[in-house]
Amino acid sequence: MEIGESEKKGQPPPLGEKEEEKELSDKAVNESVVDEKNKELHVYPNKSIYEGGYLHGKKSGLGKLTKRNGEFYEGNFQNGQKHGGGFQRYSNGDFYYGEWKHNKKDGRGIFFFSATGEYYFGEWCTGSLISGAWIISSEAKYLGTFFRNLPKCKGEFFFGNDSKINVFYEQTLGISWGIEDRNAERVGLHWRLL
Repeated sequence: MEIGESEKKGQPPPLGEKEEEKELSDKAVNESVVDEKNKELHVYPNKSIYEGGYLHGKKSGLGKLTKRNGEFYEGNFQNGQKHGGGFQRYSNGDFYYGEWKHNKKDGRGIFFFSATGEYYFGEWCTGSLISGAWIISSEAKYLGTFFRNLPKCKGEFFFGNDSKINVFYEQTLGISWGIEDRNAERVGLHWRLL
């Protein structure tokens, strides 16, 4: 199989086939090469690059997907999706390290916000934090449950001076019916001391 044949079929060559390595350039989009370690390198038309294994034409096993904007995911893939343990670094410097299921954060993990230094860690489900900790600073943290990545129901705020506040968060969901933002949802956060 020659380089470029995968473009005609719309998928990278099957594992195990050896091909001559070729320097990737702008002209090499949507082509694959297999190196001596049987890893595939595939460059997509949007200039994203995937290096790792394939099974039945889909990303599978350990691999790394790098986007043109510098964002990348390195970890497990299954059936073409992020699935299992992995590390995602976003273009703004934020990152998530933990478990994935069907391309969404799912299971134990930590999300770090580079702009503020805050981070969430705990249990995730279909892309959202559902229980765990929100570390705001070395002096303040919240432990409790979450909905749409915001505190919900009973929780506790801890402060650096060893004080603790028990709180109950209620979220209100409002629908905006303006011309420009029809059907847009807005979540308000209200809390009270217990």
